[in-house]
Amino acid sequence: MKTSSQIALVTFRVKVAFFTGDICFGSEAYEILAANWYQAEQEGLLRSVESAYDNERVPDRSRRVTAVAV
Repeated sequence: MKTSSQIALVTFRVKVAFFTGDICFGSEAYEILAANWYQAEQEGLLRSVESAYDNERVPDRSRRVTAVAV
């Protein structure tokens, strides 16, 4: 009997919103293949570091991420 070690990947639409305090000043969306929503969100956060919105000069900056399977 053979076992399969392949994990099915799902396409997720990941949205990263950029905030200063409570004000959202930008967002980006990515389509990411991942095994689950958690991995998709983590990959979205990694990609968002390259965003023009991820600027160290923004006071009280933060990001929020959501992933939805498409």
